[in-house]
Amino acid sequence: MAREKRVARRKPLRYTAWVALTAEQRHGCVVSDVSDSGARIDVQDSKVLPDHFVLLLTNTGAARRYCRVMWRKPTQVGVKFARSLAEAATGIPASKSKAAAAEAKPAVTEPAESA
Repeated sequence: MAREKRVARRKPLRYTAWVALTAEQRHGCVVSDVSDSGARIDVQDSKVLPDHFVLLLTNTGAARRYCRVMWRKPTQVGVKFARSLAEAATGIPASKSKAAAAEAKPAVTEPAESA
């Protein structure tokens, strides 16, 4: 039997939601289980979903989660929740990516004054 890789406990449910493909285009889906860190989402065709997207949990979009696809099956995707869409796209938390960028930036020093 496969070893369970999830850190957070899953809760089964059947909840209608929408994947925001563009600002105007939504794709209906059903959240079939959820945990603190991610979810399993049922869709008609998983190939139409991008690798990262916004999951709208209300029809107004007031409740949402930024998602990164971790696995795909023909009619299901497993997603990991992110704090931002940028984090979902890169897999790197925003605070870590800013720190990495700061480390990579060379320090600028002023020339010494001549006496």
